[in-house]
Amino acid sequence: MNAEPLGVYVHLPFCAGKCPYCDFNSRPARPGEPIAYIRALEREAELRLTDGAAADTMYFGGGTPTVLPPAALGRLLRALEARLALAADAEITVEANPESATADTLAELRQAGFNRLSIGAQAFDDEVLAALGRRHDAARAADAVRHARAVGWDDISVDLIFGVPGQSSRQWAATLERTVGLRPEHISTYCLTIEPGTEFHRQYMAGELTSVGEELELEMYSAARTMLSAAGYEHYEISNFALPGRRCRHNEKYWCAGDYVGLGAGAHSGVSGVRWANAADPQDYIAALDRGRFPVVYAERLSARRKMDEALILGLRTARGACLTQVGVQSGRDAAREYRTGIRQLVSAGLATTDGSRVVLTERGMALANEVAIRVMA
Repeated sequence: MNAEPLGVYVHLPFCAGKCPYCDFNSRPARPGEPIAYIRALEREAELRLTDGAAADTMYFGGGTPTVLPPAALGRLLRALEARLALAADAEITVEANPESATADTLAELRQAGFNRLSIGAQAFDDEVLAALGRRHDAARAADAVRHARAVGWDDISVDLIFGVPGQSSRQWAATLERTVGLRPEHISTYCLTIEPGTEFHRQYMAGELTSVGEELELEMYSAARTMLSAAGYEHYEISNFALPGRRCRHNEKYWCAGDYVGLGAGAHSGVSGVRWANAADPQDYIAALDRGRFPVVYAERLSARRKMDEALILGLRTARGACLTQVGVQSGRDAAREYRTGIRQLVSAGLATTDGSRVVLTERGMALANEVAIRVMA
């Protein structure tokens, strides 16, 4: 393992039902499956974390972790802590959906040792929530934040989605206003993407669903930047805003090309330039570990060029931009020379600024970040 502390991601793939826009590795659990899955996670931790690796962040994501009993999540957390040299100030996040975030559940999770809560509110508008196929209403989402505060959570993140078919600028602004009123420490705003394999994609291809269009998406993105910045939130990554000192330290490991280990079905890992992924199906994952085998289905050592491209893409996602010198050091290549033409084109198009050593996306560049990265690398 690397000398730098790891981030540890734990994937809990179970949820109450599949939302029509969701392409995550998630599904409702089968009878008895959660118990077998937790045991498999503990076995993977025994196999993977055998040297008391140093770690300073853990993130329990999904799926919906809180469809499992808090006692089971607490037991799993303790099992992982026993395998790791965990920093005293470690950030330990658990995701929750409002319908499963009861006051009792949140109190148990806090007592178990989780210290950061990510709530999948997605909207504070009943019409938009219905369009997304969510199982809670706006009042329940607000209650989840209030319940968390009441039982001692002092580091709360709220996820929001914009660009929902039928959503108006007014509705999005109202959701932002209500979120700010709840004063979470962190807010993530994601533009809806219609992904292949989802119910939304089927509807879109059949002409039953219409996207809001790029112009309105850009308008909503700009509104989030303006309103949240005015409310004291730092826009530190394309989709993420935080009050001072409250950035998500775990996700920053990804954006800074740090080392991380993923446990669970479909989880990905990246350590010292080696990337691997686990079997996505929970049953395949459980079966591999029942046989005492790693559930890995894919692995590769990144080439110098791949390291350079990924470091650039991840750096451009952040407000501080990509340091070409650092990107070069990470990959052993001359990033400034290799990306020179692409960077000039971005600057000419008003999508980025540069001082020669650092490239920072403009607001429009951030809104078009994927296209921008492709243009630079080309």
